[in-house]
This record gives sequence, structure tokens and C-alpha cells, in this order.
Amino acid sequence: MRNTLLFSLFLMSGGFLLQAQDCNKLIWADEFSGTSLDSSRWNIDLGNGCPELCGWGNNEQQYYSDSPENLKVENGRLLITAREDSLGGLSYSSAKITSFNKGDFRYGRFEASMKLPTSQGMWPAFWLLPTDQVYGEWPQSGEMDVMELIGSNPGQVFGTIHTGFPYTFNSGYFDLPQGESFADTFHVFSMEWDPDSITWFVDGVKYHQLSPDTIGPWDPFQEDFHLILNLAVGGNLPGPVDSTTILPQTMEVDYVRVYNRPERLRVRGQQPILGASGIGYQTFDIPGATYTWTVPGDAMITSGQGTNAIMVDWGCTPGNVSLELQTDCDTVTMVYDIAAFAQPRVDGPSVVAEVQTSISYQLSQAGNGTYTWEVPADATILSGQGTDAITVDWGCTSGNVVVTYNSSCGSTLTDTVEVALRTYAITGFATVQANSMAQTYSTSDIPGATYTWSVPSDATITMGQGTPSIQVDFGSTGGMVSVEIGTSCGPTTYSLPITIDEATVYVNFESTDLEFGDFGGVDFFKVENPDPSGINVSDSVGQVNKNPGAQVWGGVFADLPGEMALDVKPLVSMKVYSTVSGEVNFKLEDQTTAAPFFEAQLDYDSTQTGQWVELIWDFTGQPANTFDRIALFFGFLDTDTSFWYFDDVLARPDPNANTSLDAETLSAIQVYPNPTSGPMQVNLKDVFPPGESFTLEILDLQGRSLDQQEYVANGEPLSLDLESYPNGLYFLTFRSQKTVYLKSVEKLD
Repeated sequence: MRNTLLFSLFLMSGGFLLQAQDCNKLIWADEFSGTSLDSSRWNIDLGNGCPELCGWGNNEQQYYSDSPENLKVENGRLLITAREDSLGGLSYSSAKITSFNKGDFRYGRFEASMKLPTSQGMWPAFWLLPTDQVYGEWPQSGEMDVMELIGSNPGQVFGTIHTGFPYTFNSGYFDLPQGESFADTFHVFSMEWDPDSITWFVDGVKYHQLSPDTIGPWDPFQEDFHLILNLAVGGNLPGPVDSTTILPQTMEVDYVRVYNRPERLRVRGQQPILGASGIGYQTFDIPGATYTWTVPGDAMITSGQGTNAIMVDWGCTPGNVSLELQTDCDTVTMVYDIAAFAQPRVDGPSVVAEVQTSISYQLSQAGNGTYTWEVPADATILSGQGTDAITVDWGCTSGNVVVTYNSSCGSTLTDTVEVALRTYAITGFATVQANSMAQTYSTSDIPGATYTWSVPSDATITMGQGTPSIQVDFGSTGGMVSVEIGTSCGPTTYSLPITIDEATVYVNFESTDLEFGDFGGVDFFKVENPDPSGINVSDSVGQVNKNPGAQVWGGVFADLPGEMALDVKPLVSMKVYSTVSGEVNFKLEDQTTAAPFFEAQLDYDSTQTGQWVELIWDFTGQPANTFDRIALFFGFLDTDTSFWYFDDVLARPDPNANTSLDAETLSAIQVYPNPTSGPMQVNLKDVFPPGESFTLEILDLQGRSLDQQEYVANGEPLSLDLESYPNGLYFLTFRSQKTVYLKSVEKLD
């Protein structure tokens, strides 16, 4: 194996202290000397980050895999390879490993010997994230990047700190001599993290340093962080893979080492309950060090004395766990303070379904003694009564799980879990257009349940009655979409109020039509729908295409039968279908007064081709002119002669303008941070009781649905990430069977 020990001697150019002077000791390392990844040191991240952080917060193009083609250890090196692939719906695969909860550090020197991949879109990194989000979601709890490289610039690496809200970062850069690349040979990338400074090195050469005076807030960098090694593909920072990209590309790691001073180390463990057994305490394993542990008189070290990790059975008296750590530098004493025993805690779910089976509850850290469990009257303890863990079949009512622990010390302790029954929500659009077809509504699929759906009087269930999901054709009247779910506990009904969109229909090529003219070498015809499916099953639609030699600004126009008032109905929409992507423009003109026209553009992108898509132009805030002509441009500024189809030109009010909400409940919905650069927390603790199902829908300013998911309230905040969304205003709609709440959020860089 190739081991490059550049830091064991004093390097004049780098300015490091001698190890004998600062007594830095090797506390954690992986030399990759085996034949597989050391699972005691590393975790493997899999997937594309969804649903919590799709694209890993950076719109990355790779799917992380544990395949040997992406991640392997051989010949004394870790190899992470990015390659063209078809995995998880993405076109590239790669790998990412972390030391989370297996190597968590506070201060020290972090170094790795690495040979880096290059090529457009490659993004190798060696970095650290906080183990506990003490100061909130990223970036408030900090990030430290030991090394990053952008593949299109193979001779430059950089080190960065991310922190704070408002978000701030600071980077330093190291450049090789002209013509050299970090892909040519191994280099050692290091970062020294001290309480009051962070310093970066390449091959012992210092190139960047930060302190509390140069970037803040600094407090996050007094907490524990863990290591990450990964090779990303594409995304916002390195840019996408293109025709110049060469794949596969491999990041080679010879070793990863962490050094720290013994006096900075701590004993890690947990607060025990009275009489607890099998409780672990540990610190880092330093080669050649001597470990002497001490525990209270009636506690017992059952294993590990003389090593860096022990197991303890506790007695009846609290007290400190002490470690005397002796190295060739000095002897230090570390103390884990246990001034009092912790309260017992039952581990198990606080939300269950009706007649759910084989549910486990356990008293953590249980020691010697007797145990008595209680559950609701219609629940059954299948096994474990009298022990520290039980298995339960639930009944039809909510209630408490209670354990009474009579310890061998003569004390009686209790703990209670309040268990709520899960409710269910109906997912689907709460606002629909009049006469819209094939709208889908769904609820959870419960084994053995029956489903009876009902819809407004002039709506029709066209598919799915008796199942968890139906399709509905609507008329012109709103009302309730309801489902009665029958289980062995009896029937329960859930409902979703439906509002019919108050839209003005200008053209739908069936009941309402306009006389379209063309200009700039464009042809227009009324034709049969080329794909009557999805959101548009109409028989007739409009067809537009440019002739060879047509003007790039060619389009079609029509005079309206009345006037369009943007102050009343500012959202103008149209359904569009094509097999090619391009820009679609909607232009409003007033032929009577010659008032200024308004024109807005939207993309019909490559992910939308071959399907009907509703484009919505938002003219909110424009002057209250009225307009009597529309002009439509398809494939704007393009000479492509492909066919475009359109239908259902509508104007509608802003669905968020007249939302009537309970102010007290709205104030209980806490969204933070807001504005956000991407990640945020949504606290709904006082809005939805534990067990209640609700849907969260994200709408853009034009009222378009961007995402919709079902959740079950459990008293914990939701984590959302708008990283992949453009800057702007968005609306979060929270909908249960009884209520609908709306909260606005702003996305900023």
C-alpha cells in the first residue's frame, strides 16, 4: 500500500507544528488495506436524496450506489467511480460514504491522500457535516469542506466554510503550476480545525485560514462533525455533463487520517436509568495509549477495562465515569458527568392504525427488576408481560401504553406513551375546472378495508369505486369528494371539499371557439386531439406549425368576444401538447385604446414533451387595462416546423387571493427559516393532532402544483427543501379531512 506521511516532520513551507510539540495523536484512520469497505467506520449513502433532499440539494445527476462498479476497496485504495448508467431513473451512478455516528469529531487535523478525477461535470469532495443539527438545518449548523474540485478546472482545489442564516460562505483556492492536474498523482489535502481557527493545506502548503473575525456565526464549529467522501456528477456547481465529458471517472483515496490532542477528547456515552445494564462509554483509540476507567462503587465494568471502550452495569448510585488517558505526551483525565439517573423511556410508536398487529414497545436500558405493562382494554399483549419488552396487537381505540418498573434498588419508576389512532386523508386537487375529466383522488390502501366513494351531484366516478383510488369527471358544481372506509372497527368517513374554478373560458374548440388568424408563415387548423389523455380528453384542439422559411416570431391571433380584465382574473392558462420542446408566449393586446400590450413566456421543456401540459401565465400586479386580442407563439424564436397543439384558453382569479383562514391556527403554523435558501422546518404541532393524516401541496405563484405528499402528524416538524426551486414566492397548502390552511414562503439564494 502507498502511504504518504507528509506530516510527521516539520514542513517549513506549511507552517505545521511538530507532533511532539502540539502532541497531536492519530485518533481515527482508514488505510483501506482490506478487500471491502470497513463498515465499522463508514456508512454508504444510497439513492438520489429523495424525498427529503432530491438531487442532494444541488440538482445533481447521479444516483449513489453500493455496486462494486461504483465503490470498492482494492490494492490499498478506496475507489469511487462515476459512470454512465441507468439507475433510479438517472443517467449516471457514483458513490458516497460518511462516518456519521461512527467517526464524529470536534477539532483536529483531517487529511486524505487522494488522486482526483477531472472532466466536465465531475465534483469530487472530502468534507464534514454536523452530526447533530444543534443550530438548525443547513447551513445554520455549518459545513466544512476540506477539498473540492470542479472537473472542468483540474488544476485547482478549494476549501470552504458554510454557515449562518442569512447564509454566508468563504472559500480559499489552491492552484497547481500551469499545466499540472490533480489527476496526475496523489496529493495530501488537509484541514486543521481549532476552536478559534480553521486552516487549509495542500501537500503541507497553507493556502487559506478563517477565524471568528473573518466569518460568522462561529458557534456551529464548536460541535461534532463527521466525514464525507463522494464523487458527484453535474448539478448547480460543477455544471452538467456535456459532450466533452469523459466517463467513467474515478476518485482514488490512499488513506484518511484524523489527529487530535488528547486533552481535547471526550468520553462519549449516555445517561443511564437506575440499575441500567449494558451501557457503553468510549473515546478514540490512540495507538500505544493506556486507558484506566473508574465508575461508582456499586456499578460494574463488565468489559473493556484497559481499552478505549467499556460496558457498564449500573447499580443504585449515580456518579461519574472517569477515564485516565496516558500517552507519551501527557496524562489527561476525562469525566462523563452523571449527577442523577435519567428517567426511564418506553420506545415504541405513538401513532398506530386500527387493529394493527405485532407492535413492539420496550423500556430502554432496562436492568434487574420486575415489569408490569398496561395497554387499552381492546388491545392485547401477545408476549413479554413481566419483561422489559412487549408485543401488542392493537384494537379500535386510542389509549396509553404504561410500564411500571420495580427496580432491584427498591424504587418504582413509570413511563407512558400516549398512542393515537391514525386518520387518513384524501389526496387530489381541491380546486378543479368546470367539466374537467379524469381527476384522481386517493386514500391509503388498508389491508382488508372496504371503500365507498361519493362525489358532487353532477360529477361521475368513472373508475375505481370500491378501491383506494378513483377517477372523477366533474360538472359545474363543487361539493365533497368523500370516502367511507370500512374496517373491523366499523366505518369512518373522510372528505375533501372541492371548489370549481371560476374561470372564463375563451376557447376550448368544442363549446366555445374563436376565429384564429396567422402571421409570419404559420399555419393554423382545428383538428382532432392527437392524444386524448391525461388532463385533456377533448375531441378537438388547435394545431399550429411553421412553414419552411417562416419567421421565428410567427404565431396566431384571435379577437376576444369581450374584454379580459387582468385585475379580476390575472391568471391566464392554456393546455399545450407537442413532441418537441420550446418557448410558448402569450401576448395580450387592446385594439380599441392601443394600451400597452403585455407578453409573457413559459418553457415547454423536454420533460413535458408527448403529453398535455397546462401552462399558466401570471399577470398579477399589471395595470387594470382590459384587453380584446390574444396572440400565441409556439416554438418562439425557433424555425422548427414541428406541430404544436393547444386547447382550453382560460382566465381565472388568483386562487390564493380570497383564501379565508383561521388567523389563530395560521399563527400556529411555524415555517423557519422564511425566507429560505432551500431547507426549512414546518412546525404543525398545534395544527394537526397526532395520528391525523394530511396532505402538503406546494404551489407556485401561478397556482400550479409543484409537489404533493401525504403525511401522518406525529408532533414532529416536517423537513422541506426548496433548493431545486427557482427564487420566488411559494404557497404551502395543508389539507386534512376537516381543514385547509395556506402558508406563504419565499425562496432566496
